[in-house]
Amino acid sequence: MISGAWIDSQIAPPRQQGFSLLEVLVSITLLSVAMTLLLGGLRFTSRAWDAGERVSLRTADLETVHRVFGTMVGRLFPMSLYPGEDEDYAFIGETRRLRFPAMLPPFPAMGGLNTVEFSIDHARDKDLLFVNLTPFVPDAFAEDQLPEDQHTLLLETSQQISFAYLGDQDQTTWNTQWTDTTVMPRFIKIQFRDGESHWPDLIKQIPIDADLACVYPDLGGHCRFGD
Repeated sequence: MISGAWIDSQIAPPRQQGFSLLEVLVSITLLSVAMTLLLGGLRFTSRAWDAGERVSLRTADLETVHRVFGTMVGRLFPMSLYPGEDEDYAFIGETRRLRFPAMLPPFPAMGGLNTVEFSIDHARDKDLLFVNLTPFVPDAFAEDQLPEDQHTLLLETSQQISFAYLGDQDQTTWNTQWTDTTVMPRFIKIQFRDGESHWPDLIKQIPIDADLACVYPDLGGHCRFGD
């Protein structure tokens, strides 16, 4: 004979199987660990991206300064402020200012003989490197301020920027100012100090020689090594 209890067990709906409290806690813990790893990976990727972008920007800035500085110094032309007289070279070399004449092509800058000035200002706890181009005018070359025909910001950095000058390859000490305008320096340097970046110094040799300096005698060109 079949008991009523057995019959009830067969026709009663099965009991729903749920998660125990321990299983829920374990699942939440695993989900938290997974989210932590995911967010940590995202933060690491974001920091790596930002760091790479900062490095790229600093590298681009340094390349710009290197290109512009090298081009201008490479076109330096030794001039006398008063042609035909025994005058000094038109050259100003200071710690935070560099000014000299240069023969520039007609594009993209103003062609012909120009006064080129690199100057360093300080604002918002940063050093600012500017370049200014203006047509060469002997009477205006030594003025404190030049007309800002093409005044361009080249670099803004937390490092301390300065210029230095070397007269001969045999010398080992750089000069913070070039005071002897009867001769030209052989090397000009932009140096970077302190700050969050560690940039190498930019050193350029003045390539002008006696032959090129004498090509334009009507413009007052000096022969560097001649009498």
